[in-house]
Amino acid sequence: MELSFVSRIQDNSSKKANPQKWEVGFFFGKRESIRRTDMQYVFTFLLPFMMFSATVQATSPSFDCSKAKSSAEKLVCEDDELASLDLEVARLFDLARDGKSMTPERRKLLIATQRGWVKGRDDCWKASSLRDCVLSNYVIRIHELRQGYADARGENDKGISKGPLALTCKNFNAGIAVTFIRINQPVAYMEWGDKFIIMRSALSGSGSRYTAKGEDGDYELWIKGDSATYTIPGSKTMDCMFSEIN
Repeated sequence: MELSFVSRIQDNSSKKANPQKWEVGFFFGKRESIRRTDMQYVFTFLLPFMMFSATVQATSPSFDCSKAKSSAEKLVCEDDELASLDLEVARLFDLARDGKSMTPERRKLLIATQRGWVKGRDDCWKASSLRDCVLSNYVIRIHELRQGYADARGENDKGISKGPLALTCKNFNAGIAVTFIRINQPVAYMEWGDKFIIMRSALSGSGSRYTAKGEDGDYELWIKGDSATYTIPGSKTMDCMFSEIN
């Protein structure tokens, strides 16, 4: 049974883009060290993303729409939400490429993988849902750039993404990296081990709630103040804590 992108759980060990499964891209380097930080800071960090929706104004992507060729590019030019994601990828790419910590070798690799990512995005015409595939490709790329390049995490006030933050949950034997993206229906990208899932904001009486439905059941992340709970299929709801990743 084909699933929508918001409920697709992927094995990220494969580096080849597969639009049928909506996988994309390369992951850069090793997971960075985690340190605990003041939870009031983390709460302030997350606060702009703890909402169900945000107004997405008409916008243009980073490329010239008059020269758009692929069905993915043409869709991005017609869709304000996708255009916002495109601008964010371009912003993070520029920060990484021009960052103080960039070396010639890593810059060459970054440019090559960015070209590969564009090709993977444009291959979304093969997917059952072009928009879902394109959106998921952008979400994953935003996480990759933020996780792999410290310079890409600068100037957060000028973009729509935050993170990744580390989410540590009781009785869960893997560290979880979470990147938040503020679009019309905010996104939480969660990655642990060789798995990842893309969750979307859902209605909640308080705090910020993200949900996804996988083949194995329902997933839920609920952020309330300075704490969070995470529910995965076949497990009780776990108490969790966010910490900053250096």
